[in-house]
Amino acid sequence: MKFLFCLLFLLLVGTGCDTSEELSLVDDSVRGPSGDIEVGGRVGVLRLTPGDCFLLGPDEIEAVDAVPCEHGHVAEVFAVFDLAESDWPGAAAVAQIAKSGCLDRFRNATGHKFDPVHMAITGYAPNEHSWSDDRRVLCVVTAHDLSFVKGRVTR
Repeated sequence: MKFLFCLLFLLLVGTGCDTSEELSLVDDSVRGPSGDIEVGGRVGVLRLTPGDCFLLGPDEIEAVDAVPCEHGHVAEVFAVFDLAESDWPGAAAVAQIAKSGCLDRFRNATGHKFDPVHMAITGYAPNEHSWSDDRRVLCVVTAHDLSFVKGRVTR
């Protein structure tokens, strides 16, 4: 499972969000007054917010299929933060900062202690290509086996 977490984390951090800003900003979901997704739809990663739940597909980098958290889903955004303005620090540094930042935010965002036996934390982070206009990291929690869950982990 540790290998799966590392592979998923490197895939998401290594590829970043760089293909199409238009796709990254799409939001075909229907959100209620509180901002929660009430009707699922395609949502660009730059539109995802803490508490958004979604399905993972084979190439989900720019947009995901978001669903209400009460429905079966694989992943949930639990925090979002921005990386510091700087020159590109390198993929390894971005991966480490994203990983540490997400781990640091987990308990505060969810009210739960991180349990590496049952869950994995992943970060969508910018890559070198998108670095000039994207410093956003999305912290995402999944079950270790990427199984479907219902409900929220966030408060």
